Order: sequence, then C-alpha cells, then structure tokens
Amino acid sequence: MFELLLILVCLILNAFLAGAETAFIAVSRPTLREYVRQGNEKAKLLLTLRENPERTLSIIQVGITFLGALAAALGGAGAEESITPWIVKTFSLKEPLAEILALMIVVLPLTYVSVVIGELVPKSLALRRPLFFASETAPWLYQVSRFINPIVTLFEWSTKLILSSFPKKHVISEEAQNEETSLPLHTLSSFDRQYILNIVKVERTTVKEILVEWPEVVYVNSTQTLQEVESAVISSGHTRLPAIKGDEVIGILNAKEFLAFQKTDQTNWLSLLRPAVIIQDQLPILSALRLMQDKRIHMAVVYHGASKVGIVTMEAIFEEIVGDIYDEEDDGTLKRILSSARLNRS
Repeated sequence: MFELLLILVCLILNAFLAGAETAFIAVSRPTLREYVRQGNEKAKLLLTLRENPERTLSIIQVGITFLGALAAALGGAGAEESITPWIVKTFSLKEPLAEILALMIVVLPLTYVSVVIGELVPKSLALRRPLFFASETAPWLYQVSRFINPIVTLFEWSTKLILSSFPKKHVISEEAQNEETSLPLHTLSSFDRQYILNIVKVERTTVKEILVEWPEVVYVNSTQTLQEVESAVISSGHTRLPAIKGDEVIGILNAKEFLAFQKTDQTNWLSLLRPAVIIQDQLPILSALRLMQDKRIHMAVVYHGASKVGIVTMEAIFEEIVGDIYDEEDDGTLKRILSSARLNRS
C-alpha cells in the first residue's frame, strides 16, 4: 500500500513537470512581457527562468527522469514482494516465470497510466492555456530549479568529461569538408552568433507562437464614448488598440492620433480608425513581416480559421530576431503623465 501511494505521488509530480515543460515552451514572449509590464510577479519569475531556457528544460527533464525511474523501481519491488508469491501459490509456477508475469501485471498498467495521466493529459491542458499553466507552475518550478541545479551542473560536467575522451579528429575532418561553404561561427562574437541563431530559428516560427492572445488584448468598442475610449487609451499605455463592433474587428485606433483628435471639437472617433489587416496564425512570421511592410502597418489581427485569436505587432517580430526591445513608453512615464493630466482636467 505504501509503495502504491509513493507511485501515485510520483505520477502527480511527473504530470506537474510535464505540463510545466510544455507551457514553458508554448507561452509566447510578447504575452509574457505584457504580463510583466502589468506587474505580474509570477510572470516575472517565469521570465527569469526563460533567460536560460536550455538549463531550465534540463532541470525539468532531470526531475521527470528521476520520478519515472523511482516509480518503475517501486512498481518492480512491489511486484516481487506481493504478486510473485501469490502467482507461485495460485498457479504453481516456477519462481522465475512468476516474477516475469508479476512484472508484466505491474509494468503494463503503470506504463499506461504514466503516459496518459503523467504526460498526455497535463501537456494537452498546458497547450490549451499555456500562459495560465506556466504562471501557476513558475513559483514551484523556480524552487525545484534551485534544488536540482547542482545535480544538473554535475550532469553537464560529466557529459563534457565523457565527450573529451573521444577523438576530435573526426569532427575536425567533417568541418574541414564544409570549410568553404560553412560560416565560421567561432570567429564571431557571442552577440553576433545569437543574431544568426535567431534568424535561423525565426524561419520556422509561426505567428501563433508570438501573438498576444485575444483575452489579454486591450481594445475599444464602437459603442464607447469619447471619454471611455480616452480612459482605455491612457490605462493601456499602448500606441495602437484594435476597435471592435460586436465580435468583429473594424479597425485599428492610433493612440497619438486620438489624443490629437481630442483637441478638436469633433466627437466621432470612429473616423480615426485605420483598416485592420487580418492574418492566419499559421503564417510564418517572416511572411507576416513582409505583409506588414507592404501594408505599412505595425499591428495585425490574428485569426485561426474564422475565429480571432489575438494580435501580432512588428515589434514582436523584430524581438524574435534581436531580442527584447525597450522604448521610452515601456517605463510607464507617458501613462502617468496622461493620467495626471486627465485628473487635473476633471
């Protein structure tokens, strides 16, 4: 009974780590940065973990491997101690054959439950709501990383030690064959190398991976008054906001144009809307960038089939290549000035 309880605990922890791993990979960086700007502490913690994704994923994998091995060992021990004697007594079989049957009785159901409950279910749930799952697991994952970090360091050191014992001449000869056509990355700075690696990665990246999900998008409604739109513009601090009518996106509102519009006597702010460009979430981001350049826009609305799923900006695409981009508006100064001016006016 005690072994069964430990196996159950291992499965639960394995499911936690499997879901955290999937959510960690699936959550988009623009969405994560938006949450950080809003002061979400869990998002800040998750962003800290993403500063070194390879090491974080290694830590998760160590935990998953350890839990899987522990569950298998407990299952094998339980089979040998409890089921084997029962098989020998009931079916009058020899002990070696009884041990094999006992292991099969334990291992097959355990494998099924481990795959379904410990892997597939948590990963599917994490893919449905990656930001929520990643944010909720980030504090626990951070603590796990602090505990397992020395073990991962030991594994990395052991791997390098083993690899150092292999002859390097085969690797050198292979590099020599491609010397004329290969880019000498070792001659570049780490900064330049990261650019090149980002460009290679960005060719395989789709809009779905970097979009800001629609529930997190700040937008204005065609039914809102001038004052309500002003409140939304100031509280968001964004330069551009989608405008909707019912469930349909009818255009993009430029915040700077709107603030200038308020100096006039007009009230029909809908006249400021620029056409909204619609793209599909499976579009490669380089294709999306070319489209946005052709249309001379900085924001596009992303759809999955006939359903809108979010927005993508030119800045988000650039950040996939050059890393995080910060401007003067990111520190909230403009937002505070506008809010103060609005209070004084009222």
